Amino acid sequence: MTASGRNAPPPAHVYLPTASTARSNPMDMEGYARCRVYLLAAGDEDEIDVTLLGAPNEDGPYLEEISELARRFGVKGSVSYVMEDISRYLIVEATRLQGNWTIWVVPMRG
Repeated sequence: MTASGRNAPPPAHVYLPTASTARSNPMDMEGYARCRVYLLAAGDEDEIDVTLLGAPNEDGPYLEEISELARRFGVKGSVSYVMEDISRYLIVEATRLQGNWTIWVVPMRG
């Protein structure tokens, strides 16, 4: 809780994919069962393919998350979606990248 008595917002993880950093660092989702993923495009012609990988612990193998939304192909323009039943640690892979993107992963309770 914060000093004002309200719960603090959940930690948001930001990933800026580039050709040389096509895979994010592990994102710790401890205590959260879901997350909202924001894919934010800088321009109208930007396009990206994204895969969310998860692992039960930081040293485990990263496998595709249990959801049809774990892979998004040909995303043009900004979009957001909710992933359910997520692993403790997530990694975002940008398998194809055109333009400039910002990816936010925000944990959600419930």
